[in-house]
Amino acid sequence: MFKKITIIGLGLIGGSLGLAIKKKKLAKEVIGVSRRKSTIDYALEEGIADSVTLDLKKGVKDSDFIIITTPVLTIVSIAKMAAPFLKKGAILTDAGSTKVYIVDNIEKLDIGGAYFAGSHPIAGSEKSGVRSADVDLFKGAYCVVTKTRNSNLKALNKIKRFWTAIGMKVIEFSPEIHDRIFSRVSHLPHASSVSLVNAVGRDHLDLAAGGFRDSTRIASGEPALWQDIFFTNRKNLIKDIGALKKELSKIESALRSNNQSALRKILNKAKLIRDSL
Repeated sequence: MFKKITIIGLGLIGGSLGLAIKKKKLAKEVIGVSRRKSTIDYALEEGIADSVTLDLKKGVKDSDFIIITTPVLTIVSIAKMAAPFLKKGAILTDAGSTKVYIVDNIEKLDIGGAYFAGSHPIAGSEKSGVRSADVDLFKGAYCVVTKTRNSNLKALNKIKRFWTAIGMKVIEFSPEIHDRIFSRVSHLPHASSVSLVNAVGRDHLDLAAGGFRDSTRIASGEPALWQDIFFTNRKNLIKDIGALKKELSKIESALRSNNQSALRKILNKAKLIRDSL
């Protein structure tokens, strides 16, 4: 699909992308850019990229497709630094988990004759770092590509074809709709998992069974990454935290009033919704 693809940020997502691109033969050359020498050395040794560099300018020069896979709050600044070195006709995208902040700010940048559209490959793990890279991480998962009034349709369609070729099911949303949806189905669950762990604390964790482990697995996610996600989608998340508090208060109220019928209705409703997944 491309002569040269550059991946900026060689963590779990970036590393997995490099492996998948090479397996699917979607580029003649894959360039990896990172700020840590140990990371680029490992990426080269493991065949994640054909060449690696600490130099952003060198990494994006003459590249046809650039994917920024760093934490959310660094994506815009990296795009700004890379902008002067993007060739005419290059396509830029990202892999951030929130979209309004990223898309609004990158669309304000002067990226010359290059084109940008946001992406969110919905794949990941509680693990992080390039050493956790998985060639099949994206297989069968969804990817959201964001369309705005500023989108170049040809570039947008090529981004969609890329994610499809990686093995993902591509859907298109506006940045605003994306952030509202993922506040509920991704960011709120993470906040809930974190809160549950902190409420329980360290005592008697050796007795915790599968329910606790399943409910709290995602709390092991990288804190710096999730801090960025929470803050860049805070309006939606605050609203959804309020909805969660309301649901918890219903359980509390049923317990305080010894209302077994009300409690059973709450439990049954949740079971029906969860069983539909």
